[in-house]
Amino acid sequence: MEVFELIQGIARTDANLIRSVDELNKAIDHIVMLIQDSSSLYLGGSYPSSAFLSITACEEVAKAHIGLFTDGTHPEKNGRNMFRNHKIKHQIAAMPTVPMGKRLENALGKDELERIMSMAQNAGFVQIRENALYFQRENDCLVVPSEKVDRDLARSLVLFAIEAFDDALVGSTKYSYEADDITDALFEQIKNT
Repeated sequence: MEVFELIQGIARTDANLIRSVDELNKAIDHIVMLIQDSSSLYLGGSYPSSAFLSITACEEVAKAHIGLFTDGTHPEKNGRNMFRNHKIKHQIAAMPTVPMGKRLENALGKDELERIMSMAQNAGFVQIRENALYFQRENDCLVVPSEKVDRDLARSLVLFAIEAFDDALVGSTKYSYEADDITDALFEQIKNT
């Protein structure tokens, strides 16, 4: 399903998830903290945990972006709340506008950017999220998260989370510009690793 069709199907209510500028700024603080934590974990070599927090940041970006207009309830899906569906939040975070600027493409390369966008839109982030947290048995061998999520993937995900934040929320409040200074500095730092 196209992300715009998904968003159009969400009920508009007076009981939006985010109901004021102060609440949006509070959500922005939370997202920036997730990005900072993800960046610290990446720089410290904890790639699976970094990847998990990057994907979580993307989920929270989607909630803040759409939560300004809705409480997330989908009237045609038995009242299911889209804010509890990881795959939907990943699709919303990967809006078609995210790769429009050149910053992310220059940092990742065109092929990697397309791969990350595709994973976000096609449940790949759900699998990465699981692989980043849990060990499992595959082909009669125990596989741990560090064998599934490497440095390059973690780097791509941190940069993607920063760009998704920038695309969806920066400019929505005065405070978001201050937060953007923090995430822009992290983008430059991680880009050069």
